[in-house]
Amino acid sequence: MKLSDVQQSEGLTGEIDGREVAAFGRDGQMIVLENVCTHRGCQTIWNPDEKTWDCPCHGSRFSADGQVIQGPARAPLKPLRFEVVDDDLKLVE
Repeated sequence: MKLSDVQQSEGLTGEIDGREVAAFGRDGQMIVLENVCTHRGCQTIWNPDEKTWDCPCHGSRFSADGQVIQGPARAPLKPLRFEVVDDDLKLVE
């Protein structure tokens, strides 16, 4: 995934270093989350109307920064550390 692919105030799902991620641009900064719903492990999708990450499996909803808005999930999406190398996003362990 490239930094330039993620538009401000919009979410994008994809892969970084073989891991499924959900990325969101806000105020010139980037939020990168593990794209695995904390309820049952499904991948979330971006809801552009509500600006939320929604789980199509059981209805959990998360804010753009991964906080739980609606269950059944109880834990937020896991934030991931990353760096930008020549416009490419790379995960930092």
